Amino acid sequence: MIVRRAFIILICSIITPLLFIHFFDSITVNFQGLELVLGLEMALKGSTTINLPPIGILKAFTHQLPININISLQNIDLDLIKVIIDKVNNKNELFLFFKKDAINAIKVLIVKTFILGTLGTIFASLFMKLKKKELIICIIISLFFITIFLSSLYISYDISAFDKPEYFGTLKAAPWIISIWNKGISQINELRQQLKSISEGISTVFLKMDNLASTEESVVRVLHVSDIHNNIAAFDFMEQIIFNFNVDVVIDTGDITDYGTSLENMVIEKISHLPVDYVFCAGNHDSPKTVELMEDIDNVIIPNGGVISIKGINILAFSDPISEMIDKIDSSNEIDIIKQNLLIRDKLNSLNEIPDILAVHNPQATENLEGFVPIILNGHTHKTHIKDGESLIINAGSTGAAGIRGIQSKADIPYSAVLLYFKSNKGTGKPQLFAADIIKISNVEVGFQVERVFFNWEDVKE
Repeated sequence: MIVRRAFIILICSIITPLLFIHFFDSITVNFQGLELVLGLEMALKGSTTINLPPIGILKAFTHQLPININISLQNIDLDLIKVIIDKVNNKNELFLFFKKDAINAIKVLIVKTFILGTLGTIFASLFMKLKKKELIICIIISLFFITIFLSSLYISYDISAFDKPEYFGTLKAAPWIISIWNKGISQINELRQQLKSISEGISTVFLKMDNLASTEESVVRVLHVSDIHNNIAAFDFMEQIIFNFNVDVVIDTGDITDYGTSLENMVIEKISHLPVDYVFCAGNHDSPKTVELMEDIDNVIIPNGGVISIKGINILAFSDPISEMIDKIDSSNEIDIIKQNLLIRDKLNSLNEIPDILAVHNPQATENLEGFVPIILNGHTHKTHIKDGESLIINAGSTGAAGIRGIQSKADIPYSAVLLYFKSNKGTGKPQLFAADIIKISNVEVGFQVERVFFNWEDVKE
């Protein structure tokens, strides 16, 4: 009888409180623009996991107790993050910046843990029909146990375990998450400061260039961007070009996100502030959620197999097949590429009038299509490229400097875009490309580069 009562008290004072903690102990907090869910749950081995959906999970065995501390990123306030990037220069400053919020969140989680433990004890005691004296004993044991439990967790916690974390999901292929922690904040800040410091220089150079940069109404300016990869600084770069060059329309050949989630899609909202039409064809890093959010932005147009006309320029655009798949970001395989190539070929053959521009993310999907259209726009490779043949093939490189990968890379992957100048051909009456500006800002060195290329200038100039 004594053993049975002791077992019941064990269930009420320890086991049931642990179950309540396992299933209900989580809180939602906001760390200066980062919305996180913090929680405790029982596990076979003590660990801390950082869940970045759908990129994957970063896990480190930080303590001995059989409990998992789970941190899940839910949302980001981009305006606040931009303020943080401007203020924080290194990892130590980042710790100090979040310290107060972190301490408050831990306090709230501790209080909730004690409350859940007590509720679990009361629930089990009532279910077991314990006497009042036994209920009080169980509550005291439960509170004492939770105190020892949390104290042991605090004492044994070793944050240095994150020096050798484990990766799950696509993080297996992206160990940059650690290096960006060590150097990313300072480098992102440097890049933003660099963009600010050279903006006046860009304006000066643009004004000193010939009258193509003037407000001449007969010239239509199309800005080709690609592979922004969630880099907020890319929008500062784009705005400088749009306002200084009097851009009429932007064509984005995809990979505006890195992993196409609703979280990363918040970056896309910056597009709504651009004062021009934004033609978008999704890349392999984009997703149905990316496309869905883009469709809700007033100035965004997504043809995807259709032809649209802006300022007299006919544009045919196709999204990457991978962008229509959920939880997949790999480049299209050979079969997908061949299928898209045939689809584009059939579409071009069915049209009564050949479009002026064909925009597709992956250059492989437009191979063997030279001569079908005057201009082909691509991205994907992160390398700016212009090839003048039967068709003019233009790759904008990466307007976001390859995002996080660009920050980690030892090579200089610049912010890049290509501005196309069109003017009506007097002979045909159709718009014709006569010049292009290749615009780059170094990701390593301070400075920018604008290179102008002319095409068939004599055919269209006055």
